[in-house]
Amino acid sequence: MRPCAARIAAGGFRIMEKHLFGLDGLRFLAAMAVVGFHFLFRGEAAGDLPQVPLPEMLERAAAYGYLGVSIFFIISGFVILYSVEGRTPLEFFVSRFVRIYPTFMVMMTVTALVVVIAANPRFEVSLEQYGANLMVFSLLLGEPFVDGAYWSIVLELVFYGWIFLLLVIRRLDDIETIAFGWLALSFANEAFFQVRLLQDALITEYSGFFVAGIALQRLGKGVTPTRLALLALSLSYGVFTSLSAAPWFEAEYGSALSRPVIATAVLGGAALFVLIARMDLPRRFWGPLKLAGGATYPLYLVHQHVGYVAIPPLAALVHPAVAILLVVAGILAFAFAYHVLAERSAMPALRARLYRLLQPLAPALDRRPS
Repeated sequence: MRPCAARIAAGGFRIMEKHLFGLDGLRFLAAMAVVGFHFLFRGEAAGDLPQVPLPEMLERAAAYGYLGVSIFFIISGFVILYSVEGRTPLEFFVSRFVRIYPTFMVMMTVTALVVVIAANPRFEVSLEQYGANLMVFSLLLGEPFVDGAYWSIVLELVFYGWIFLLLVIRRLDDIETIAFGWLALSFANEAFFQVRLLQDALITEYSGFFVAGIALQRLGKGVTPTRLALLALSLSYGVFTSLSAAPWFEAEYGSALSRPVIATAVLGGAALFVLIARMDLPRRFWGPLKLAGGATYPLYLVHQHVGYVAIPPLAALVHPAVAILLVVAGILAFAFAYHVLAERSAMPALRARLYRLLQPLAPALDRRPS
């Protein structure tokens, strides 16, 4: 049986399953785009990897792989709003904490150990840095991330925090109005003020993608002019911020980016999201897609610096392209194994135990959203 019956909102696009298997696949593709960016473009451009003779078209395409993070944010805006319906603040907190923190702690520890053992002078991890990263928000403690990819996890957590607050104060029903205000404040800050505190606290550079996900979730309940306007404005703002970041990218990596390609990638990612969300996937795809989606988070956390320290010594023995393929295969195998052997078995028990532990907070937090 399907996890739940198909829901077809009047005038809205269809959400076929309670668990959106197609989005698992899209999440995995976005992660692989980021992996490709790190290993096929950024590693060499930043001097972290040896030169790899690649077809020019492949290398140029890999340069745009960083935009996969934008798809993550769209998915997050959609899925969080979709899954939070009917949950209490405490249920939401427990669900997000168990999904994010244990795996983060494990993958960060694995990365730190590999980096220390590899003794690559470009990548070092001190005890102070490791301890600060256990708090996730290590930059607030004056320590860099153990892996540079963690910046997007911090933004996800900030977004979760705002959704949690809306649940607590019972304002989630006003999410569309709030999202318009968020976009307006974000545009003002990015275009004129550039206040760092607002950039960090309100995710003003990337809010367009989260709001696009929110708009798509609301459109799933029914198409209205307000929701269409919210989607159009959020995607327009997402294109604006992506184009605004291009000069920094070009200066940092010494490689030119095509503005039309950036805009097409952002809008194409959103279009692909809608297409996949509407799909009624055959049941035989559910298992593999859910597996791939589940492995995406550990894959994203563990791939970058582990790859950067593992590829160079291997490239001294085999062709650099072969070294990259072998390392990617190994990291994929590790991420899938961790998801199957650890996450799947441990998460339900951890979730139940943490909820029982925090149960005394229920009277203050557990109010069903209206």
